[in-house]
Amino acid sequence: MRYDFLNIAGLMTGTSMDGIDISLVQTNGLELRRLNKNYFYKYSEKTKRTLLSFLKEDLNVKLKRKKYFDDFVTNEHFLALKDLDILENCELIGFHGQTIYHNPKKKVSIQLGNPQKLAKLLNKNIIFNYREDDIALGGQGAPIAPIYHQFIIKSLDIELPCCFLNIGGISNLTFWDGNSLIGFDTGPGNALMDDYMSSMLNKNYDKDGKLASKGTPIIEEISSFLKFDFFKRLPPKSLDRENFLFFYNELVNKNHSVNDIMATLAELTVETIAISLEILPKKVKNIIITGGGYRNVHLMNRLKDKLNIKIFNEKQLGINFDFIEAELIAYLSARSLYNLPFTFPTTTGVSKPSSGGDLYKYL
Repeated sequence: MRYDFLNIAGLMTGTSMDGIDISLVQTNGLELRRLNKNYFYKYSEKTKRTLLSFLKEDLNVKLKRKKYFDDFVTNEHFLALKDLDILENCELIGFHGQTIYHNPKKKVSIQLGNPQKLAKLLNKNIIFNYREDDIALGGQGAPIAPIYHQFIIKSLDIELPCCFLNIGGISNLTFWDGNSLIGFDTGPGNALMDDYMSSMLNKNYDKDGKLASKGTPIIEEISSFLKFDFFKRLPPKSLDRENFLFFYNELVNKNHSVNDIMATLAELTVETIAISLEILPKKVKNIIITGGGYRNVHLMNRLKDKLNIKIFNEKQLGINFDFIEAELIAYLSARSLYNLPFTFPTTTGVSKPSSGGDLYKYL
């Protein structure tokens, strides 16, 4: 079968819910060419508050109101795209949607979005629903990024074993040594820190980690957090941002200073990443770190001190880290179209290598 290159726009909105990353690339699901057509559509404060409030509802409420929010999220994606010049040359759109619930034990992962509506609004074919086939075959539906992380590592010819670490709301890691591709969620990324900044200081995040850098991590709280069963389990394993809600509420309701709580939350991210690297089959020689956590100066300094592994930055690699996940969705959309697998027993626990995604045509 021929795997022709297509102009595909990947759309991704992560757990931070601050907006939509958009990247137009050329890809056939095996390789990817960047076109430097990257955009960020920032959500209004009202939109962000609405989505975050909905995310905190229990599952029954989410399911009852899902149709309304499917359309709500879809309309935001339409607004993000409708005036962009990339639409003219775009042959396919990868639409991940907004994850509102992920429970690997129950084999459930729910994303907001109405792909058929978006297809008609934009007059473009849409790929959506990337996780369902994996779950149907016994996988956890996450993480779906390792196959693209592997492509990046290979294309840069980085010495192996190498890890690709994405610090988003949740942190996820990909390991590649030339033979084994392993992927899993490591623990919290920015979600707990961002939640605390939002609720206590009405800010979206701790810029450069300045507040955390002025505090002292609370050792007993970190020790308590690391007793979660999740950290003892071997991969594959995945998380939802709500998994640590009980611990988070316990911590923030105690009489600790803002700086110390932020330092503690940052250290949780660092410690859980370090623990995750220790359970890998080989010692990692190099690591690429992306996601919002890459912009947190304090967090990156702590990781450099803790890991003692060579960390590659954007300038060294010539890649804009802000759009890696949007590129990922475009890449997976091509693999979906060509029925190439993108989840594997060693990444999600699926019973056999699996493709996924559904095609929604505008005609």
